[in-house]
Amino acid sequence: MSFAFAEINLANIERNIAYIKSKVGTHVEILAVVKANAYGHGSVEISRKLVSLNIRNLAVATYEEAMEIKSENIHPNILILGSITNEEIISCIKKGLLFTVYDISQLYFIDSLNLENINFHLKIDTGMNRLGLEPKEVSESLKIISTNESLELHGVYTHLPESNLADSAFTNKQIALFESIILETKAIIPSVRFFHIANSSAIFNFSQLELNMVRPGLALYGLSTEKNDQVFPLMKLKTSIVKIRNIIEGDSVSYGRTFIAKNEMQIGVIPIGYADGLPRALSNKGRVLYGETECEILGRVCMDLTIIDLSKVTNPQIGDEIVIFGNHKVSVNKIADISETIPYDIVCGISKRVKRVYK
Repeated sequence: MSFAFAEINLANIERNIAYIKSKVGTHVEILAVVKANAYGHGSVEISRKLVSLNIRNLAVATYEEAMEIKSENIHPNILILGSITNEEIISCIKKGLLFTVYDISQLYFIDSLNLENINFHLKIDTGMNRLGLEPKEVSESLKIISTNESLELHGVYTHLPESNLADSAFTNKQIALFESIILETKAIIPSVRFFHIANSSAIFNFSQLELNMVRPGLALYGLSTEKNDQVFPLMKLKTSIVKIRNIIEGDSVSYGRTFIAKNEMQIGVIPIGYADGLPRALSNKGRVLYGETECEILGRVCMDLTIIDLSKVTNPQIGDEIVIFGNHKVSVNKIADISETIPYDIVCGISKRVKRVYK
């Protein structure tokens, strides 16, 4: 193959779901996060696989993401976690999509609608200082909801900014605040089905946060911001060599001539660049794999092409496979570390022009 493609191992998402279930128990619902094109893995195919594994609840960031899944005749409960317009709220109500109320003005809006069966989740900000009602607005919000029979509060949740730190005092403070909100909510609206706070890191670091729903994202895809050998990556990013050439001492490579050869060497060109999601930060620093041989990236990563050192490879040929990440030697976490970012950034950055191949 002479193009970049992402090989997605769907069997591993089954293994990861099984592991998450073993951590949270059978009484806890999984709200599987498939936003951002399922973290770059392909939202439609991943959603279809999750539904086949009896996952009944999916979460996305936007109305468009929800409609992409729904239009493919995939019909779990779909919750929109992110920002939403009033027009999109009305469409959600009519199409049976769940949405998040994160500002009290939205609650005033849906309270004014002449519509029935308005199902939504309420998000409370307990310290992220992003989306969510202020804790002081909770009492008023519950009063509005409890006095309007058309408003059906399906769930209440909050979000943790540092659940990756198992000893976080800040997280424990958030937990205490959210627990008080749960008690207040149950006292006024006992019919609320779900309370959720735990993202992937919290599932592993704060077992007391499971409540009756968890929101795994990164862990679904076998990735983690901390070491965890119990989840298995789904994605391998691959390409192949399209050009081989020999250069001599003093020759330069790629834009800006940031790599100058110190001796004779063989180099290869691979058809993947920063437009495909290969971080430009890997210029002159990253490595890819030819078989078990690590090959350095030479010069700057270009938009569509990257040059690698083939000097350690025996008899390379055009068309030979190159692994960008997904191998034990070159993982997403290693790529992220070199690029001074997080694994989310790497997999979410794999563009749609990179074909996904499911196996």
